[in-house]
Amino acid sequence: MIHRRQFLAAVATAATTATFAANGRAEAHRRDLNWYSDVVQTIPHTASNRRPVVTSVALQQTGDLLAIVGDDHYVCTYNMAERKFTQHSKHHDDWVRAAQFSPDGERLATAGNDRKLIIADVNDLAHPVFEKRHPEAIIAIAYSGDGRKLATVGFERKLRIYDTKTGQRIAEQDCDCSDNHCVAFSQDDQMIAVGGRSGAIKVWATQGMELVATYKKHRQRIRSLAFTTDNKILSAGDDRVIRLTDPRDVNGSKETVRLGAKLFATQFIDHGFFATGGSDNLVHIWNTDAMLALGSLTGHTGTVSCLAAKENTLVSGSYDASVRIWRTEMDSSAMIAPAVIERHTQLPAGWNPTAVK
Repeated sequence: MIHRRQFLAAVATAATTATFAANGRAEAHRRDLNWYSDVVQTIPHTASNRRPVVTSVALQQTGDLLAIVGDDHYVCTYNMAERKFTQHSKHHDDWVRAAQFSPDGERLATAGNDRKLIIADVNDLAHPVFEKRHPEAIIAIAYSGDGRKLATVGFERKLRIYDTKTGQRIAEQDCDCSDNHCVAFSQDDQMIAVGGRSGAIKVWATQGMELVATYKKHRQRIRSLAFTTDNKILSAGDDRVIRLTDPRDVNGSKETVRLGAKLFATQFIDHGFFATGGSDNLVHIWNTDAMLALGSLTGHTGTVSCLAAKENTLVSGSYDASVRIWRTEMDSSAMIAPAVIERHTQLPAGWNPTAVK
């Protein structure tokens, strides 16, 4: 998590974004936030030299590693302290859709269109600890907070939960539809939620897997959801509305007005603040209590498909084949004039894409 004091300093001079409805959509008087960013360009792994688009990013909470996956079937790790790629692994045969580090930072789980779930030691991605194959593509994965469980959903009407030590499946539940894009454990590990194309969210108690709630607050596909510390669910997707709902009292939902872009990712960055990314190529920063935007981070030239955060750092991945590492530890005087410092990662000397294994 980003420290609250540092985050508030970074947005202290940003005026709250005013929104109003026009022709059934929300328009915004947007303020660009002045956060510094390092830009990491994805590396081509084929002779065509095409840089892969980014479909998921993950941050190692206990170290400096950033995992980047995309449409070239590779799993890459990047050391943010050393500003260099460290590993390139190709155990997937199709688009890799999801990546997540275990809470202790020792393992990396990935999954994708090839129907594979792969867990590997972060120091040796070339030799997976275990691999599972599903009947259909896997779109989203989630570790429990204690690291003992890993959940998967995708293009089938199933939630599956695995024991991360043995690799054995320990639970399976029917979802609301057969096109599920997001899954998350609550921060106390007491609940798990799934959302997808139907616009409904289904929530179970992890102990015994009893159904807690099924509710539909979205009119179109849900692409992202996350639990707050007090077990409310933040959700967003193709209907361009962000909603905050207590699964124990679904009638008390908060929501934003309809925005001008589809929303692909949500990420809490502080108690009281969260970020979203979407098809407008922007990262928006929001106040959770008021559900109002504080401002936007600019620089991406394609859909912002994924987000990840840890202390003082927010990472965004995009279909523009780049990742931006946003630094939020600055004093408010740095907000006076807009500026983004870009440090582009170049290909290593002598890099031969076709030699990557």
